[in-house]
Amino acid sequence: MKHAMRISIIDYLNAAPLNMAFKEGVCSQDLELIYDFPSQCADNLASGKADAGLISSIEYQRIPNLKVASGVCIASRKKVRSVVIITKKEFKDIEFIALDRFSRSSIALCKLLFKRKCGRVPKVMTMVPELEQMLEFADAALVIGDAALRQEDHGYQSLDLAELWHGETGLPFVFAFWVMNQKGAEYGISKRCRQAAQYGQDHLVSRLPDLEKQYGMSGEEIHTYLTQNIHYQMGEQELESLNRFYTYSRELGIIPEYHPLQFC
Repeated sequence: MKHAMRISIIDYLNAAPLNMAFKEGVCSQDLELIYDFPSQCADNLASGKADAGLISSIEYQRIPNLKVASGVCIASRKKVRSVVIITKKEFKDIEFIALDRFSRSSIALCKLLFKRKCGRVPKVMTMVPELEQMLEFADAALVIGDAALRQEDHGYQSLDLAELWHGETGLPFVFAFWVMNQKGAEYGISKRCRQAAQYGQDHLVSRLPDLEKQYGMSGEEIHTYLTQNIHYQMGEQELESLNRFYTYSRELGIIPEYHPLQFC
């Protein structure tokens, strides 16, 4: 018996406009939804547990034979606020950094920025994103997603990774996008991802009360974050940014090869 197409989604706030139509059944009547962390979503694709998923951008380079849903991503043009290095020292003086284990693109970007700006990568340890515990062991902590948004008033210096990337390249940074295997592509999931993205942005304001309850932030804060810090269109600048990210990652040995994006 054939299983339903399975789609692995991230329940972070930044993905809410992309997930909304799937969670509400608008685009997913015949799909099985799997909720997970970004790193696990990629592992679900790699293992065959899922046929499609929202994955960190670096993961495309380690999982073969995936197709990318064209036109849709999670990106930031300058300051993202939800992917930050919280540090007790100046960037150049950081010797040991604790990394949030749940997003591999953010970890790759962090290492890449250290190498390009400082000529070295600090010692690293992956940990559960609990800031005080991370800073007990390290000079700095990489914190992502909702945990980063909830810890903006921490009293330490905060370095925004999208802002650092923009300073290096003048480009937005693409954190994640929808991908699928061949079965998912043939099933038309790519079109649904684009429809879902449009639905989420069209209905964002009306869903703010529900998002307030789920994420513990005010509607104004959520709207500002999802419309000013994040954007969801994958255009020429985003593609150029991905090209740079993959090229630099290959040069630094973060990925063994650079596989061009294949769209559907």
